Amino acid sequence: MSTTPILRLRDVTRHYRSGDSLVRALDGVSLEIHQGEVVGILGPSGSGKSTLLLIAGLLEPPTTGEVLMDGRTVATAQTDLDALRTFRRTHIGFIFQKANLIPFLTAVENVALALEIDSVRPREARAYAAHLLATLDLGHRLDNHPARLSGGEQQRVAVARALANAPRLLLADEPTAALDSVRGRQVIALFREIADRRQAAVAVVTHDPRALDLFDRTIELCDGRLGHG
Repeated sequence: MSTTPILRLRDVTRHYRSGDSLVRALDGVSLEIHQGEVVGILGPSGSGKSTLLLIAGLLEPPTTGEVLMDGRTVATAQTDLDALRTFRRTHIGFIFQKANLIPFLTAVENVALALEIDSVRPREARAYAAHLLATLDLGHRLDNHPARLSGGEQQRVAVARALANAPRLLLADEPTAALDSVRGRQVIALFREIADRRQAAVAVVTHDPRALDLFDRTIELCDGRLGHG
């Protein structure tokens, strides 16, 4: 295993004005996530969890500090994040509370689209999408539209879509919030399997205490500051 973390946040802050007040959404956060590691990010609402994920995912700039991937600085306050669109697409996978699948596309088409956007030929994209879905036990659901899939199946399609470009970093924001305890645990177990098999780094924002044993470690945010679980 490489000793260089896939993701490193170094003294990251995110401050913004709300009326006459200064909101410190993140206040000097430093963390590292290594390949093959699944990290849970815990904390009450408003603690900065989603802000941390947006900055780690290069969707929002830090006010100060820097974001590194594989030892390379990729974002500071001065970085044009729009210029990192291709980097995000090929290095980072995102999974959200809702699957956000395109309703008029089948499961395999939803996943294949992520590859076609990256200039993969449609036939090759569909073949690889089918392979990904099969590895997630959805080989029998390839041609089903989202409305014909259960909540857990939809979330697995979203996972397959996030994995389509073989990202080094997988970021998930409350991915089990809409699932029952069994399906929620299955999703976290799936992240565990992805980290082990692909040696990806996985960070999961969660309020769900039911699968904490599947994380390598947890960190806790409170008022924009970091503690460790």
